Amino acid sequence: MFCSSGGMWSAVRRHPDVRRILLVVLVGIGVVVPSLPAGAQPQQSGIPATVEKDGRGAVRQVVPRQPVPVRRKGSGPGDAALEHAAALQPVFGRPGSPAMKSGGDSRLVVRSVARRGNGSTVRLAQMIQSIPVYGADLAVAMTSDGAMLSATGALAEAGAGRFPDRNPVPSDPARTAALNRVRSAVRSDPAAAQRIRIRTQAPVWYGPSLSGTGGPAQPVVPAYIFEIDAGPGVWRVFIAADKSAKVLDAWPIDKHLSRVVCDAASSADPARIAVPCGGAGGYPVVRTEGAAATGIADADRVYDWIGATEKFYATHTGLGSLTDLIGIDARDGRGKAMRATVRVCLDSCPYANAFWADGQGFVMGSQVMALDVVAHELTHGVTEKTSGLDYINESGAINESMSDVFAELAELSTKKAGGKNPDRWQIGNGSRVGVVRNMKSPGTSPDKQPETYRGPGWVPATYSPNNPTARDRGGVHINSGVGNRLAYLITDGGTVDGHRIAGLGVDKAAALYWATETMLNPSADYSVLGSTLLTACRAQVQEKAAGFTDADCTAVQKAIAAVRIPLLSDKA
Repeated sequence: MFCSSGGMWSAVRRHPDVRRILLVVLVGIGVVVPSLPAGAQPQQSGIPATVEKDGRGAVRQVVPRQPVPVRRKGSGPGDAALEHAAALQPVFGRPGSPAMKSGGDSRLVVRSVARRGNGSTVRLAQMIQSIPVYGADLAVAMTSDGAMLSATGALAEAGAGRFPDRNPVPSDPARTAALNRVRSAVRSDPAAAQRIRIRTQAPVWYGPSLSGTGGPAQPVVPAYIFEIDAGPGVWRVFIAADKSAKVLDAWPIDKHLSRVVCDAASSADPARIAVPCGGAGGYPVVRTEGAAATGIADADRVYDWIGATEKFYATHTGLGSLTDLIGIDARDGRGKAMRATVRVCLDSCPYANAFWADGQGFVMGSQVMALDVVAHELTHGVTEKTSGLDYINESGAINESMSDVFAELAELSTKKAGGKNPDRWQIGNGSRVGVVRNMKSPGTSPDKQPETYRGPGWVPATYSPNNPTARDRGGVHINSGVGNRLAYLITDGGTVDGHRIAGLGVDKAAALYWATETMLNPSADYSVLGSTLLTACRAQVQEKAAGFTDADCTAVQKAIAAVRIPLLSDKA
């Protein structure tokens, strides 16, 4: 709902090629490093680094022991990240290989800049022939003066083939193949099958190893990405950009992603619900920013809860304005705003669910009216615009967990809930449907969830083109319990297997999870999440941000071990 044994930690080991990689990083930013004879080790005065790989041997994280300075002092975050990228790109991928050359030039460009603690995280997107590579990006965490603290992500190591022309547009066969793939998937739902349309289409380079399906490592190839509406749902489909028009991959993505509130008044018109509040043909606007309460309970509550979520993000993260990030301009003269339609009826009346859709806004049924539900859905929009976590398998479970984590932290910040509050860590508390997830004890949730990685209740993360019926899309709602319990332990602490974990509290937990959100890559699995939480915590200590200490990072390390998430260093 809401589309909806300890000791695993081991000391991060130094990668055998760290000398070569470190020299590349240092030389790439203009630091003079004396040449070393073959087999020699760097002097103790050098700057050691850890290079983390996933189970397939692909580099996923580089963490210098000390911040690596930028050569051009005074550079903005984007320019500083690009300077670091010149050295980082050969570490994460091999763009100079013959296969990559056959696909054209490969380069990194600035996609976004996010505030994080006292510094920033710049997300760099990989482009080949000026066309983006799906899922290929690096999140470069830097201090306020541009020194690099870490780089996390994944890049294509090789590309094969070319697009048919310099400005590729999906062919009719490609469009037909994408629509047919979705029709086939929803044929058992007549209502969805009758309302299928292409929302967006664009050229991309695609390789399964860079998506949440975790497919085999192979060269990325020219493709077209389609997002297709199918009734209340959305599908993401990749079609080969050649004469075959072959379906390369496809999966469903739930609609998530100043205040303007509309009232559907318990009606069920899918065409009107699909229009953002205030847009032509949509439901009537009943409340706008600064206006008096309407007397319609659902509309006034959602208005207040959107405001509370916006305040939480502005106060406890480096995001600033939630409206600027995910607000919608419905061309009604009100500009960009957080837009919501309440009292909707879709599958049932009253509707017992809610969703956020980029370009559509927030849609909510009367059965699930609660602050944490609103914050959960809005956070899906934040995730789509920041880490872009794919909504399948482990990356999808982390996506869901992140929404629960920020939703609960927003509620705790707003309500000032005490540690003994029985509703603490309960998602959906106060709504008509009641509690749907227990983050403190996921195994006691109405739909039981695992409390440890691959522990009791874990759903195999096996969603793929060859296994499209995998349960819960590879466990996105079920396996999120692991991330939820981890967040509870990081925030409140506890005793697990006789080991005491000190809680960081709401303020530090929010800062830590925001830093982590800015650093994750779209195909991140739980190992990447665990390693990035630790990296983000250590960066906060280095930057002296939010009062973080080494003891806080030790507590985070213990919490990760308690839920038995293996770190990247454990899997290499």
